[in-house]
Amino acid sequence: MTEEINNLNTDFKELFVENKLDELTDRLDQTDEAIVLEITEFNFEIIKKYFETEKFNLLMQYIRFVAFSSFMCEYSAKRNLVNAEVFDSMMYVFNGIYNMIQENKQQS
Repeated sequence: MTEEINNLNTDFKELFVENKLDELTDRLDQTDEAIVLEITEFNFEIIKKYFETEKFNLLMQYIRFVAFSSFMCEYSAKRNLVNAEVFDSMMYVFNGIYNMIQENKQQS
């Protein structure tokens, strides 16, 4: 990921954290498809790696990043940047994280 794309990724994350979803969506709509897809895949791979290596404590610690990544995956699917099969595999990871959170709540 280039520095320019990394900076854009950071800008998108900040808008998400500030709950400026309309502004974020507008910016994403104006961003080249290849760049949106690169950012989506980059962020998702981080989440996927932690999920597959069962580093659930890190996923919980950075739950806003997990939520942002999920948002980006959903956005990319709606924009048809990822096909249904890829999106399903992404949602499998996010649903697994959600289920883990629910289990932790029940045990607390």
